[in-house]
Amino acid sequence: MKLPHTNGFIRDVVISGGFIAIGILSPGSPIENGFQAHLGGISVGLGLGWLIKCFIDLKGRSHAKQ
Repeated sequence: MKLPHTNGFIRDVVISGGFIAIGILSPGSPIENGFQAHLGGISVGLGLGWLIKCFIDLKGRSHAKQ
């Protein structure tokens, strides 16, 4: 599958990368206990979910063209 270079796709990938980076780089990593660890896990989950949504949208558009 060839990835498009549209503004919407690039925006979605950047947003998901930002959420993942916030989750990984925030103080209190997901490995530790505490409230910060929960926020890090939620951020990583949001980033992965957004990335999955981005590829589902991409696959839906490619089927619609056929």
